[in-house]
Amino acid sequence: MDTTTDRPGARRGRPRRDEAEGRRAAILDAATAQLAEHGFAGTTIEGVAASAGATKRTIYSHFTDKPGLFLAAVERLHRHEQEGVQGGDDLEEVAARIVRTLHGDDAVTLHRLVIAESRQLPGLAADFYERGPARSVDVLATLLAAEHPDLDAVHEHAEELYTLLLGEPHRRRLLGLEPAPTAAGALAHARRAIRTVLGRSGATPA
Repeated sequence: MDTTTDRPGARRGRPRRDEAEGRRAAILDAATAQLAEHGFAGTTIEGVAASAGATKRTIYSHFTDKPGLFLAAVERLHRHEQEGVQGGDDLEEVAARIVRTLHGDDAVTLHRLVIAESRQLPGLAADFYERGPARSVDVLATLLAAEHPDLDAVHEHAEELYTLLLGEPHRRRLLGLEPAPTAAGALAHARRAIRTVLGRSGATPA
């Protein structure tokens, strides 16, 4: 593919940033689909490359190996949270997005897989937690502290809020007992969780 730009002195053959991001997204989409269909053990770099229309070399260059692909897919699911904070989203907006994303099909697929592989690959499970749930809790703690400066034990309240944002509906999602929530359903879920946490803390919901 010719990626030459119209700018003088532009390098030939170097993909533009949007093209590179699009290629990365296609690879992670293919990886998630392959993991959903074949499981962790049955998913191969070759299969992901073929599905994404990429080369194995490209995948190894960007993601190193299969666990690297898996963790990159996890990080992508949680990237919106920090971006939301940087963009000025409030606690309710970020919490609703967490519900909508983590109850979604891709997140449920990855969550099921890491549970299934946790005994054989404890390092993968630990990395999943640090790059996924732990980051979500940190973002929630940042927002709680900003919006409720008098709140004590902020991190503990953030952990409780994150737990409620998953809750029994997420368990039912993992078991395949109900569909992913709508945007309106995710917002209602987030509002209930926030009210519960702030009510127990004595803080006043915004």
